Amino acid sequence: MVSHDFTDDTDALTPTQRRERALQRLDDGHAALLAALDGVDEADAFLGSRWSVWEVMQHLFTENFVQALEEIASGEREMLPPFDARGDRIANDVAKLEANYQRFRTLIAGLSPAQLDLPATPYNPENNYPALSLLDLIERVAGHEGNHARQVVETRKFVAAFRSAERAVTVAGLGPGDPAAVPIQARELLANADYVIGSPAALAVARRWIRSVELPLRADNRAELVNRIVRDVRAGLWSMVVTLGDPAESAPVLLTALDSAVDAVSVIPAPGFYRLALAQIGLSPLDAVCASVERIGDLAQSPPPGRTVVILGAYDGGKWSDAARSLASAGLPPETQTQLLTGLSAQPSDTATSLRDVADTPIGDTDAAVDSALILTVPVVPSRRV
Repeated sequence: MVSHDFTDDTDALTPTQRRERALQRLDDGHAALLAALDGVDEADAFLGSRWSVWEVMQHLFTENFVQALEEIASGEREMLPPFDARGDRIANDVAKLEANYQRFRTLIAGLSPAQLDLPATPYNPENNYPALSLLDLIERVAGHEGNHARQVVETRKFVAAFRSAERAVTVAGLGPGDPAAVPIQARELLANADYVIGSPAALAVARRWIRSVELPLRADNRAELVNRIVRDVRAGLWSMVVTLGDPAESAPVLLTALDSAVDAVSVIPAPGFYRLALAQIGLSPLDAVCASVERIGDLAQSPPPGRTVVILGAYDGGKWSDAARSLASAGLPPETQTQLLTGLSAQPSDTATSLRDVADTPIGDTDAAVDSALILTVPVVPSRRV
């Protein structure tokens, strides 16, 4: 007799009860699929995720097309049928799914216990997969539509986020570097983007979800990649940019460039390094101001008197000595007490120093990396050079 093993309680059920359970799973899965397909339009249906190699191969199989041409050439057929509009094709395909479901359900419901016990697949020695009876196989495929219903739901989420008509690009934060902190929405969309842009460190965190081309972001190619995004978004491609931390904190200049170049920029926030820096020094967000080394010039021109400023590093942010010299040149006293935080994503280090030391000693040779920060309190009446 062929194996019937499927679930732990299988042995307690009769073949008829197992058949009824399979029918219930089939009904539930079909209902979930119809719900997932409800209201599907052309963008939802035809702007899905990228093809696998097998799907490309299936697309290239033109047997029916060649047969149709042979029939026209031989006189058996007058011409090809008219092309259906995409909307009609969607409706026809949903109708076919419904008809196939009804046919399959009728088949299952009409099988006798003896027929359910018929062998359906042989034992597979390559993976030690057991031989299956007809009932075994039915139980395994009864949830097939339900599984793909979830796939349809996720694909439609992706289309909504990357819809070419909106001319949008998505910028996703990844958190401080722990894959577990990457937002669920970012994970779902990464698998469907046509390509993903990010620093080498950001791409390393996101790589487990990326299914397309990775484009490393560097200081010398930022403008080039922004221009590429503009062209590709207009062409209907779905671009995604990833940053460690939160995009608004870690990549303000890039966000501004994209905002100016693209009709719509969708941002997925994530836990950033500002929060980690505050926690490291025991400071409340109400008592501090967040700034970026990428905009050190703006801070130097308009420092907030009496406020503690947390200057966050950035990818390719230069050296902290450069930032300190900019602030000193703008008139901040060299003796201004500072704290230099590094390694916020892994092993935080806190060095108490002064603006002068950061500017003029080896302390400032530290990279203004995305997981570092320079913290200082702006004097109430900063002395400015004329």
